[in-house]
Amino acid sequence: MLDHLWTMLAAKSSTIVAASVGAVISILLNLRDHSFLTATISLIAGVFVAYVATEPVSVLFGLNDTAGNAVAGALGVAGRNLIIWLRESSKDPVSIVLRLLGRKPPPAN
Repeated sequence: MLDHLWTMLAAKSSTIVAASVGAVISILLNLRDHSFLTATISLIAGVFVAYVATEPVSVLFGLNDTAGNAVAGALGVAGRNLIIWLRESSKDPVSIVLRLLGRKPPPAN
């Protein structure tokens, strides 16, 4: 069972490295918005999103393996953005729903 896991991790090592670099760069650009916990979770989420979605995105757009590394880096940033969005939406879920519906949220008091 673990042999299969190590084989998959070795096959996707370039994806993991590219996603990690993308996530770390995006975390460093907004370091003041992160605590150690959110930075760690953002990095893990970025790598996880890239690990899961790089191959389907590459197949969907017909990209070669070299372009897959760029896709992994972009998905690493997207995973980090997902954590930021979840954190912000948990503070004010009503305004997030209104924005998704195309309405302007009421001004904060």
